[in-house]
Amino acid sequence: MTAAPRHQRARGRARTAFRQDQAAGVTRLSDLYQSHPMRALFPRPAKGDPITAVLATVSGGIAGGDRIEIEIDGGDGTESLVLAQAAEKIYRAPDPDPARIAFHLQAGPGAGVEYLPQETILFDGARLHRETVVDIAAADGRVLTGEIAVFGRGAMGETVRDCAFRETWRVRIAGRTVWRDAFALTPDARESRFGLNGADAVGTIVCVAGDLATLRDALRPHLPQTDAVTAAVGCVGPLLLVRFLGRDPAALRKAYYETWSRLRQAALHRPARLPALIHC
Repeated sequence: MTAAPRHQRARGRARTAFRQDQAAGVTRLSDLYQSHPMRALFPRPAKGDPITAVLATVSGGIAGGDRIEIEIDGGDGTESLVLAQAAEKIYRAPDPDPARIAFHLQAGPGAGVEYLPQETILFDGARLHRETVVDIAAADGRVLTGEIAVFGRGAMGETVRDCAFRETWRVRIAGRTVWRDAFALTPDARESRFGLNGADAVGTIVCVAGDLATLRDALRPHLPQTDAVTAAVGCVGPLLLVRFLGRDPAALRKAYYETWSRLRQAALHRPARLPALIHC
């Protein structure tokens, strides 16, 4: 008998940590680690933005069995922006072993950490488990983070019939868990009116900063309620949560980034526009 072929697997990690340079009054990079296929790049920040890191997957995508770890550490009093370089592709898995992405974001006392995602595109047959943990050291820490998932390559007419996608979130403030969430994509969850209601894309924004009730009330009039994309916002304990469902991924992306622009200005006092890289 011929043994099953051993597939090449990626074990990638990217860690970016920031510290406050008290003498200069600016945030600087304090620690950097990267291993294939992850890379961290540092473009010149746009006017009004803090030190900026861009995360890239240079392999062109993630396959079943790959393991990716991403760590962002905003030290005490720092201001930082980390964003994804491009949409992440999750390829069809040849066996049941899923790809796994572990994302850990930390914000020290008085820190402002922004992680701006791009889409994660799951091909038909993809297997992905993604775990996100957000640790905020003190009540004055500020975080703006989120994720977008797209099911299938719409431009190619692909319909996702077989896809194993599990996503978990945990947010801790001062060591106490304040929010946990878990989602598993199933045919029933995809089609149910109480699930995704047939959506081809979903988005989540998590914000911990400022007066949440004021942020919520300011956002509500601007959230879309159309056949292409719908959104809702609410306060869940000490965090603001925005959810998006879309039958048109492009419309969801547009609404998501418009909402993000408003939030980053109101919560983090940054310009109400996104880095140019997002629009490339």
